[in-house]
Amino acid sequence: MFHPERDLRLVILDILKEDGKSISAISRELEARGYDLHRLILTGYLRAMTDLNVLKEKEVPPSKIYIPVKGRAKDIYETIGEKVRLVFGEGEKSDSMILFTLVKTFKRPIFADELAKTGLKNVVGREVSKEERQEAKQVLAKSGFKVPDSLKAYSIEAPELEREYSELVARMLVDVLDAGYLIRETKQTRLTF
Repeated sequence: MFHPERDLRLVILDILKEDGKSISAISRELEARGYDLHRLILTGYLRAMTDLNVLKEKEVPPSKIYIPVKGRAKDIYETIGEKVRLVFGEGEKSDSMILFTLVKTFKRPIFADELAKTGLKNVVGREVSKEERQEAKQVLAKSGFKVPDSLKAYSIEAPELEREYSELVARMLVDVLDAGYLIRETKQTRLTF
């Protein structure tokens, strides 16, 4: 999948990592990665990223150095993959849980590229029909994503994972909003048999 604006922002943040680089250095690295941008367009893009507080601009005569304000934020795919592995470990259950979580969250089949972003190595679930795949492709197309016709999509029906899904989403919400201090710690007061 390709989304021009998002990909360029992520590529620039990947190039910078924690180091600062000049416009020339960023331009050379972008060209090496296959992005052919005029230097003025790149300068404007970097300026916009600075205005949005994604990058800091530092004057080092005769050039400007761009530094990321903070490390690259994880996208939803990386977050789900990481959190599922933290809770369920590695293995088939976590692979199923990743796909189930994405299907439940997005309410559509999930493409192979999306699964790869989570770090999923073994595809589980079922490959969807051509019609289901086309509907999912249309949803992404409305958001500006281009999905190749050859890309497979998958779905999973696993009602037994519903409870774990609810717990996982609650944990992710608490983590993202840094609200762990609001959770009541429970103590078992009776013995259960």
